[in-house]
Amino acid sequence: MKYTFLFISAILTTTACNYQQASKEAPQENSVTLGEKFRISLPENHTTGYMWQMNSNYDSKILDYYGSIFRGNEKGVDFNFRTLEKGKTTLYFALIKYRDTSEVKQFIIDVK
Repeated sequence: MKYTFLFISAILTTTACNYQQASKEAPQENSVTLGEKFRISLPENHTTGYMWQMNSNYDSKILDYYGSIFRGNEKGVDFNFRTLEKGKTTLYFALIKYRDTSEVKQFIIDVK
């Protein structure tokens, strides 16, 4: 069981390295190539009770959401995507604890 967890962690860590980082918050834009994988990394510490949630109000014809991976209290959480077609869309994230929102972030993705 312990070895299975380590193996899966190694695969996820290796896979995450192949993703381009989109780190410019709106109003700046992140330019990503068609067919490319990218991620948005946000700081998250589970001991505080706050967790990042993504709003599903983005153009799913432009982006395919691959899911998120929590990488520990120091590295936070990665939201992973792949571009499907050219265009521009905005991703919205909220740092939430129960029903309280403490922070909101937006990332504009421009697929070339």
